Order: sequence, then C-alpha cells, then structure tokens
Amino acid sequence: MGVPSRHLQAVAARPAPWVMLALASLLSALGAAMVASATLDPHGPLSLGTEARAQLVWWAVSAPVAVGAALVPFAFWRSLAVPGWIAALALQLGMLALAGTAMVPVIKGQANWLVLGPLRVQPIEFIKLAACLGTAALVASNGFDARRLGHVLLALTVAGIPAALNARSDLGSSLCFPPMVLAMLVAAGMRLRHLALLALLTLLALAGAVATLPHEGPKAYQWRRIQAWLHPDQYALAEGYQTARSVSAIGSGQVLGKGWGQGDQNRLGWIPEKHTDLIAAVAGEELGFAGLSLLVLLGVGLAWACLAGALGARDPCARAFLVGWTGLTAGQAGINLSVALGLMPVTGVTLPFVSYGGSSLLACHLGLGLAMAAAAADRREA
Repeated sequence: MGVPSRHLQAVAARPAPWVMLALASLLSALGAAMVASATLDPHGPLSLGTEARAQLVWWAVSAPVAVGAALVPFAFWRSLAVPGWIAALALQLGMLALAGTAMVPVIKGQANWLVLGPLRVQPIEFIKLAACLGTAALVASNGFDARRLGHVLLALTVAGIPAALNARSDLGSSLCFPPMVLAMLVAAGMRLRHLALLALLTLLALAGAVATLPHEGPKAYQWRRIQAWLHPDQYALAEGYQTARSVSAIGSGQVLGKGWGQGDQNRLGWIPEKHTDLIAAVAGEELGFAGLSLLVLLGVGLAWACLAGALGARDPCARAFLVGWTGLTAGQAGINLSVALGLMPVTGVTLPFVSYGGSSLLACHLGLGLAMAAAAADRREA
C-alpha cells in the first residue's frame, strides 16, 4: 500500500485529547514509584535499583513517542494497518524458526524475547498493537457487516492468527486478544446471538484444552497452575505460591497501606515477580485499598476517555481502533489484577503503564499515541 505524501507532511501542535496522556502519565508515575519500592537499593543512586532506573529511562523515551504518534494524522497510521499486520505475522514466524538461538533465546521455557545487540525486546507487545490496527481496518472497511457471522469469523481470524501463534509459549498475552476484537465487533453491531454462540464455543474450547493438558513432564506446569488456582492451600508452597503471597500482601495493606517502601512482604522478597506481573500486590500492601482503588480509577478514566473519543469519531477505522485498544488495554489490566487477587490462574502478563518492562511501556505509549491521533482525526482531517 502506498502512503500518500500528504500523510508525511510536517506536523505542528494540533488539538488532541491530551487528557488521555495526563491519565496515562499518572499511571506511569504511580507505576514507577511502585517499581522503585519493589527494587529498592540502598547503595544505588537515590536508593533506586537497576530496574527502577531503567523504568525511568524507558518512560522518558516512551512519553515523547506517545506525543509524536499523536501529532501524526491518523490517516497515516491507517495506511500501515495491512503492512503492519503482515510484518507482525512475519516476525512471529521468524521467531518460531529461530527459537533457541542467540537471537531468540529460551528463557524460563519460553522463546518470547528478541535479542538485538544490547537490547532485549518482547515483540508480542507490539504485535498486539499491529493486530489491533489491522483488525480495526477490517471492521471499518466497506462491505464489512458485523451482523453477519461470516464477517465476524473473518475478524476473529485476523486477530486470532497472531494470538494462536503466540499461545504456544505465552498463553497470557494471547488472552488479551479476545477482549480487543470482541469490543470492536460489539461496537460495530454484532448480534447478541452470535456473541452468545462464540462465548459457548470458547468455553467448550477452553474445557477441551484443559482436559488435554499433560499432567506430567515439562508442559505439566499449565495443569498444575490450574490446580493451584482451584486448590490454593494444597499448592501454596509450589505453583500457588505467587497467588498466595500476592493475596496475603494485598490483604495486609488494609485501607491505607503500610507506606511507600514499608511493606514487609515486599522488603523481605516474599512477593515473586513483584516489579512485573505482581506489581499490584506491592501497591496493595504499601498503598492499601485506597491506593489500589486509585490505580484502578485512573485506568477506568483512561478507558472512558478513549471510549468518549470513539463516540465522537466520524472515521470508522479511528472509532474501531479506539474501542479495540480500550478492550486490549482494559482486558490485559483485568487479567493482571485478577491474577494478583487470586481470581484466575497465573498467566504472566504485565499491568499496562504500571509494571516494569521497556517493551511493555513503549508499546503502551505507542498505542496511546495512536489512540490520541484517532480521537483527534476528525478535527485534523475534516
């Protein structure tokens, strides 16, 4: 697809829904504070651990990326939907072929990282964004009718192919795709009976997948995680340890928490993956129910701002992307918080804008920039 030259014109500051950036910045600031607490190092500069310093650097890089992406007309991003989806698929296939090599090493049994010199990137964070844009372009295309089951299945296929390729080694990230595509389809007028049918088929597929999980061998960890969720007391010192420690830490924070950097379970290292997957446990212990509620409310506010932008958008692709990105981000946040609260088995996904991770933070801000561009598209391109 050619990119019209007018899409590449120099951009100046234009009206945009900067409230999205403000809310995301507050989430990132809260996240940076929690990462700093989770990785305190008395001997480091300002007592900041290596991860906390890296998180601040990535935030300093990511925020300008969001602003820059927001200032580019959404028509340019729309023109990248198809080539972006194809490139993402090619990247996934390439990683599958190179799994186990120095470029795609196997870490903790998963080949999810791409090593580029001194950088270690997690491509699925950007692949989710490419899938969201590609699916939005399809849903917004002429002739697409969300009321027709065949069209619904086509959209599910576009989003489902990268999700299926990733599910082999990272089921948690793949679970973020369904909320994204279903949000787009429902907003586009999907019939409730089709939604109910898909829900039933999904439940049957999940039941079948669980029933066929190996109970022994290297792949048995998935079965044990489900058993740990169903019988937490029996697995509290094994596969259920993460959930047990997370729930205990959040409960011990009570209403107002123990204070930043004062969580004993955090300081003693009892919370696993406390700066990544279980960052909410650190927030719950040190900031209490009030702080954790603030974190959730900031996320809800960001989702509301995106949906408000979608309601006012005249560009069908911009509208679909805003709804889809909201579903993607909110769905991932819901999965992360559900794991932290013991409401679902451990899956290993980050809390958007909050958890430690350069790939996650950069992809979240790039998606934010596209969402801001989408919400401002009519005012710029009218």
